[in-house]
Amino acid sequence: MHHRVSQNCTELTPLCPVENTIYGYAPNLGLNAFFIAIFALCALAQFFLGTRYKTYFFAYVVTMGCIGEAIGYGGRIIMHSNPYSSRGFKIQISCLIFAPAFIAAGIYLTLKHIVLAFGQDRSKIPARYYTWIFISCDFISLMLQAVGGGFAGGAGNNVNLRNIGTNLMISGIVWQVATLIAFAGLVIDYIIRTRRAWNGVTPEAKSLLKQRKFRGFLAAVAVAFVTVFLRCVYRIAEMVGGWANPIMRDEIGFDVMEGIMIVIAVLALTFFHPGFCFPQLAGQQRAKAPPELESLDESDAALREENTQEESKPVQVSTIKE
Repeated sequence: MHHRVSQNCTELTPLCPVENTIYGYAPNLGLNAFFIAIFALCALAQFFLGTRYKTYFFAYVVTMGCIGEAIGYGGRIIMHSNPYSSRGFKIQISCLIFAPAFIAAGIYLTLKHIVLAFGQDRSKIPARYYTWIFISCDFISLMLQAVGGGFAGGAGNNVNLRNIGTNLMISGIVWQVATLIAFAGLVIDYIIRTRRAWNGVTPEAKSLLKQRKFRGFLAAVAVAFVTVFLRCVYRIAEMVGGWANPIMRDEIGFDVMEGIMIVIAVLALTFFHPGFCFPQLAGQQRAKAPPELESLDESDAALREENTQEESKPVQVSTIKE
């Protein structure tokens, strides 16, 4: 059931009650201010940690996601003052719809380095392709959602343009869900293959898995994945029902499934930052990285093989007679 939405109202009046807005409520000021504070702090933390540990790309995408979330909730604060605000609606619909795509990009980045650490021979595809494939898919999702959000936010009273924007946003979110499912499938496949061939895993990788901080990082990535996935599923259900449908007009549902889910994701990726939990993901100097966290890519493997050959050569020891 869809509620009647006033098309010509610009502010609250007796003839333009809050019930006749698309959302049917004035967003809660305190809760949205809380979201802004959390995402702003996480953005600063990610920027600092990314610079400190040289996890530049990871820091860039997660920071951008946090900034997008903070701006989006700023739009909802504008709508708290005036639920009919066109500017507030445009800001929140555009930013909140695509910001989680940046968080997902940070999650995708981790698989490449995990595969490098535990062995590429058990991976369906070479490790270097994971980033290219999933970031490209994420970019497609991001563009669909951003363009759709722009159309929907700028449609005004143009119902057809708003519907086009809605369909683009739904397409982008569905694409994102499909990408997340494919990512999960590859992760599960790699875990199963690695467990079955555990004897072939290097001692360095086994030692890495025993570290509490690395296991915490793996748990954080899993939590971030689940929360982003649940948020996307919620968004599909919210958008498919059309504007002003009951799901869209449920503020508590939105705050939990959109706000709290992404807060949990960014907090997990911040408290268990790869810079100190999984330095292999960082662009650190080899001399600074502990041996068990060194990269297992082709150049490192060649270097280790060369060192092994040198060590295996017989050493001639001459004795000096007195």
